[in-house]
Amino acid sequence: MATQAATSISIQHDGEPKANAIRERLDAVVGKGQRTYTPSQVTVKSAKGSYLWTVDDRKLVDFTSGVLVANLGHDHPRFEELCREYADGLPRNAYNMVAEIEVIAAERLLKSMAATNPKAEKLFWAASGSEGIQKAMWAAQHKAPERQILLATRYGFHGKKGLAGDVTGAESLNPNVRFVSFPMKEEKPQSFYQDELDAFAEEFDGQIALLITEPYLGAAGSFHPPKWYHQMLQAWCEQHGVVLIFDEVQACHGRTGNMYAYESYEVQPDLVVLGKGIANGEPAAAVIGRADLIDAMGYGEASDTFSGNPRACAAICAVLDVFEEEGVIDKARAAARDIGERLCALPDAFPFVKTVRGEGLVYGIEIENAELANRCVLEAYYGTGDAGVHLLGPLAGTVLRVSPPLLISESEIAEAFAIIEQAWARI
Repeated sequence: MATQAATSISIQHDGEPKANAIRERLDAVVGKGQRTYTPSQVTVKSAKGSYLWTVDDRKLVDFTSGVLVANLGHDHPRFEELCREYADGLPRNAYNMVAEIEVIAAERLLKSMAATNPKAEKLFWAASGSEGIQKAMWAAQHKAPERQILLATRYGFHGKKGLAGDVTGAESLNPNVRFVSFPMKEEKPQSFYQDELDAFAEEFDGQIALLITEPYLGAAGSFHPPKWYHQMLQAWCEQHGVVLIFDEVQACHGRTGNMYAYESYEVQPDLVVLGKGIANGEPAAAVIGRADLIDAMGYGEASDTFSGNPRACAAICAVLDVFEEEGVIDKARAAARDIGERLCALPDAFPFVKTVRGEGLVYGIEIENAELANRCVLEAYYGTGDAGVHLLGPLAGTVLRVSPPLLISESEIAEAFAIIEQAWARI
């Protein structure tokens, strides 16, 4: 049972003395705004593969991959070995210096996109996804400074800071930002979205610098559009000279069933922003796209302290090696078929599960209301006592994201769903 400590606002759980003590210590020294709310507040001692172990020795199947970060799972032996080899002897930071590993990482990322997007010509590094978003938008603005209007698909999440925050959500304090509709629960014809775009083109003729979108809306509740939607956006951008930016921070490196999400939607964006899983936990992001956009910024205009550091680049190379050596995409597709079938059976088993949406290994389970959604997270965490399933706090209040490591096995999937079925039967 979850409780609130009498002298603290920290989350507390019966039977977790070590975790409860750590949570109280955390509450005393770290502001709660540092993390998003998850009712379990798992307190981790160790992690391996698709599992987490708590400080009170409970074993959890990780259905979060951190937050779509640990695509290869936790403490992957080959990944860790390769990271050490690539980074051996290098400084942890190489600001205003060049380590060859940076060049190798950039060449390999560009090569990984070359066959499916010929616009992948150059890149910028970033230390986080939101920083990558800002650099992508800066590039478009520097290329055409006379164009002031920024378009974004409504209810997307691109970050909390600066321009990334300006184009997040459904309204903005930035007077140059406009939002276009994204297919969610409403059933509207393609002409509705086309008319909306065309109206913007007429109102702001020659003034629109960019259009930024997520492949699927993650934080808004896991909404995955039909292919024609992104293809329509691309055609409209090409017609009006607008830079199309694909925010793949949470969608790249196999998450949607292809190495890159733009492949799943059969488009070729001008700029693609990668993050989270590209370094399997090392802070790293990249903006990849047209050379004329990347080169629109001069020395120092996209620089920062940690971007492209040797350790991050070593991790990026190690990830690409493991993808090649272990056939990660094929394994992820097999796991996706298994998980997809099991998830789609949940509405028949539990009346509070309203619908399931997703693709590849990223799904959203929509629960009847916010109270029940949080209860689902907690009951999965409590599981069978010694074993549970780790889920994040609900997206948009009522949607549970399911995004396990791409290398999760058939037996681990079966174990997780057996726990969930037993746990949710208590609701």
